[in-house]
Amino acid sequence: MNSKKLNNLSLKSKYDDIYKKGAYKKFFSFNKNSIQNSLVKSIRNWQGLEVLDFGCGEGDLSNLISKKKAKMVYALDYSEKAISIAKKRFGSKKNINFQLADATKDKKKYDVIVMSGVLEHIDKPFVLLKKLLKFNLNKNGIIIFLSPSFMNPRGYVWMTLQILLKVPMSLTDIHFFSPSDITKFSKRNNCSLNFTTIAHDWGGGKKTIKDFRKRLVNALRDAKLNNKRVNKFLIWLDDAIQFFHHTNESGALMVCKLIKK
Repeated sequence: MNSKKLNNLSLKSKYDDIYKKGAYKKFFSFNKNSIQNSLVKSIRNWQGLEVLDFGCGEGDLSNLISKKKAKMVYALDYSEKAISIAKKRFGSKKNINFQLADATKDKKKYDVIVMSGVLEHIDKPFVLLKKLLKFNLNKNGIIIFLSPSFMNPRGYVWMTLQILLKVPMSLTDIHFFSPSDITKFSKRNNCSLNFTTIAHDWGGGKKTIKDFRKRLVNALRDAKLNNKRVNKFLIWLDDAIQFFHHTNESGALMVCKLIKK
């Protein structure tokens, strides 16, 4: 689902501003390293692989993969500030190559392409995935991406606000994916799919309530809607959410692994 249009230039400008202000850490309600570790665990053995970290940001994921002895991690981002920060933090590592570049235009082939919290910000995400599969992967290459999933109480609330009242969860998220979207794509493009979700407590548990105390208040305020009754709603949700039965698909984040045949 597409919530609004945001072109590459305006998105690039927004992220440059975010990194300059040091505000990127606020994008993560909970520990981002534990989130990115779940992506790294999708590959048993990184040794000897050439990897593209698409939209590498400040370099945390690239660093985690480099520690797994990847042959080379090509870490690309179009934010000059993000790349500057990444180079200061991890630029001394011999198997990471940080580049200021638009990864959508990259022509090199890789064994693995990783995208952590990137695909939901791309204007035409499935067009991009198709291009990466066809032109940027070696035979039996793998794309792993991590994006928000809304098959949970947290998602039900956000999507109700998004669709009915046009209250965005984020100013930069322009797509919301369902497991069925990814399954249909994999079938249409003749690739294998391994799918799971993580962060179930964030999707429907105590962390949902903690997250909403900040995000929900701010989102309603920014949309110029009454946010005075959020606390009363969260008291009800805190009681109701315990009756939600989780499945493999109900975590707040989905980790998808597409394997080129």
